[in-house]
Amino acid sequence: MKSFNKVFLVGLSTVLLTACGSGSEEESNNGDGNEDTSWTDVESSGSLVVGTSGTYAPITYIDENNELTGFEVELVKEVADRLGLDIEFSTMDFDGILPALRNGQIDVAAHDFAITEERLDTFDFAEPHKYSYGSAVVREEDKDQFTSAHDLEGVDVALGSLTSNYAIFADNIGANGTAYDGGTEAILRDVINGNQSAYLNDYLVLQRTLEEFGDDRIVLAEDVKYHATESALAVLKGNEALEEQISNTILELIEEGVVSELSVEYLGEDVSQPADDSDIVSLEG
Repeated sequence: MKSFNKVFLVGLSTVLLTACGSGSEEESNNGDGNEDTSWTDVESSGSLVVGTSGTYAPITYIDENNELTGFEVELVKEVADRLGLDIEFSTMDFDGILPALRNGQIDVAAHDFAITEERLDTFDFAEPHKYSYGSAVVREEDKDQFTSAHDLEGVDVALGSLTSNYAIFADNIGANGTAYDGGTEAILRDVINGNQSAYLNDYLVLQRTLEEFGDDRIVLAEDVKYHATESALAVLKGNEALEEQISNTILELIEEGVVSELSVEYLGEDVSQPADDSDIVSLEG
């Protein structure tokens, strides 16, 4: 799938992108009655500044050619291309992405962000492009102990971040969560070695992670299902003009099957349409 827009990748070491995010809060937020210029600011700059981590395969990661790619990376490239924009990626830690959006350093946050009531207080979300839920990786010898998300109560679990939805669920269900900053491989090793009983994350991400890791001592606990999610690209609250442009483009990509193709390529199945969530335990546990 070709993308003809220019792509720029900058790390957090470029430091303050305060003027770089063209849809800055002061200029474009219409929450106080000012005119919403979020789209015209981006359009006139000719570039969409996108924050992501590059460390969350298969959503956003650096491939063997040292190129940033992944399901959501390729999706936002398609969005920018259709809007006639170049794209500039600013890579940073997961916990820094939404603060960077709030501070006007980036225009869009792209990191499989689920739409939640708490986030809606500060951010607007484009049309959802991914429907999923949380699950767990456990040792193969222990899989029969995990027949429901409620079996995570009192269990030591590994997390990618203490600010993620999975950390919130772990706390609510009564699991003992530990956040890792050393990458997914370190987490999986600790599950194998018995230092953690489970690793919580999106089930699609866990499936692909297990395929890549290739160790049959750990498996997906298929009956552990919790926190149904709708994921979308995030913009600063009040930047409705920019959100509308992105949402309309996402809808086109869904209708044309582009989102389905990308999700099958990177996630192994079509996640562009809502699925049955009747057997999924809620975020509140």
